Amino acid sequence: MRGIIPQKIKGFRDITPLQNQLHQHIIEKAGQVYKNYGFEQWDTPVLEYADCLGKYMPDADSAAEGVYSFRNPEQEPVLDEKGNRVADTDGNFLMENHFLSLRYDLTAPLSRHYAEKLWNSSFSGQISSFKPPLFRRYQYGTVYRFEAKLDPGRFREFRQIDFDTVGTSDIAADAEICMILSDALNAIGLDKSSYVIKVNNRKILSGLFHELNITGEKEAAVTRIIDKLDKIGIDGVKAELANGRKDPSGAFIQGINLDINSIDKLIGFLSINGISQPRGAMIDLLSNEFSNNEIYAAGLKELQEIDSLLNSLGYGSDGIVFDPSLVRGMAYYTGPIFEVQSLLSYTDAKGNKRGVGSICGGGRYDGLVKRLLGVDVPATGASIGVDRLAEILTLSEISKIEYSGPVLITVFDNSLMTEYQKIARELRANNIPVQVYYGVQKGLKKQLAYADSIKSPIAILLGEDELKAGVVTIRNLNLGTRMSGDIQNKDEWKAKAQQQVPLAGLISAVLDILKS
Repeated sequence: MRGIIPQKIKGFRDITPLQNQLHQHIIEKAGQVYKNYGFEQWDTPVLEYADCLGKYMPDADSAAEGVYSFRNPEQEPVLDEKGNRVADTDGNFLMENHFLSLRYDLTAPLSRHYAEKLWNSSFSGQISSFKPPLFRRYQYGTVYRFEAKLDPGRFREFRQIDFDTVGTSDIAADAEICMILSDALNAIGLDKSSYVIKVNNRKILSGLFHELNITGEKEAAVTRIIDKLDKIGIDGVKAELANGRKDPSGAFIQGINLDINSIDKLIGFLSINGISQPRGAMIDLLSNEFSNNEIYAAGLKELQEIDSLLNSLGYGSDGIVFDPSLVRGMAYYTGPIFEVQSLLSYTDAKGNKRGVGSICGGGRYDGLVKRLLGVDVPATGASIGVDRLAEILTLSEISKIEYSGPVLITVFDNSLMTEYQKIARELRANNIPVQVYYGVQKGLKKQLAYADSIKSPIAILLGEDELKAGVVTIRNLNLGTRMSGDIQNKDEWKAKAQQQVPLAGLISAVLDILKS
């Protein structure tokens, strides 16, 4: 019988301590900004009924694509629209193994949570004269997507930190998203010159499609193609709107055979450069297009309101722009949409300079709760891609986060284990992370190699002679590493990287090294 080969599933990763520390930095900094804007932290399950999540994934045509789904091993009742159990003609209640899905984002579970609260309150008649209650929350969590093709920097398991406002159609809540994203990215440590926040409105796109008589499935197909603009370029979009194109692998991507006039109109519209235009100038340009269309005009008016509010609060066009080519892949967006494009670059393993792309996104989604309950509930929100942003900060070499492991207490003699544990306890009482070495290989060289592997800043050495003398040896491993290229003499290196201190002065000496 063949043995099991230990390996990860494609698209999933083991997360290193440094990556976790960087993730935590992003979460804490962004979370504090969210709190400052009045959002409260909530969490939702990682597994949901597939029917509650719905199907809004980009680049997918059916509910079975893009998500991880399976049948519930537990049989549960089939319910009607009023929540009553459904019975067959003999009066037997119907049972079913419902489909479950791993969440593909944090927005659909939020809508289920909000809808469930409304559903539970509806039994006392509160939905009959409905005014949606305001709900503002932020959430950090892992999401899962089954992407058939994985591009560099894209994963099937990744983390997001979302913030959402449910229960308002006030366009100020959409303008606030731009402010929050800007403030959060600055708090995380990104320079304002390293990213741009793009804004568009799905109503503008819907009005454009309406003018070109692009509706139904054709509209969904066109939207998916336009959403790939950053990946395949304007020529690639044009080809897919027409007969199709070959991708770099040689595979042929079938086009949708749109008529040439509609293609020309779309390409002309998408070619308007939002990044190089002030927001006011972009509004003027968009006003010259299809402003007689009611849906288009409504979207344009909302952009004007966002622009006015941002200008009054000092958020200029240098960091927040209107981009008519922005689509966003999720099918549930209904109004203003947002995407943060990183302007950073990095050099890949082959020496090629590569751009980074999107690191945040979101938009207004006024139909998600209605799909579940049949009542109108406006909502808007956005998300920071934690893993993607961490990867970018690392690849671009601008992250200021340096991982430091615990202090390591080396073990010379197991008979001194009580003394080692006393030292460890005292260090922990002073909030200094520390571990006692428990490895089988007890030689000092092996223990110091282990210390290097876990990024220990300090090694503590204590033997029988030191204990009798009431002293302990402290080795500054960070300093030792820095000096290793300059000092070849072992005694000289020890004299600078190592010191012997009284046991009573250990805490003070360790703190001094950690602060240096």
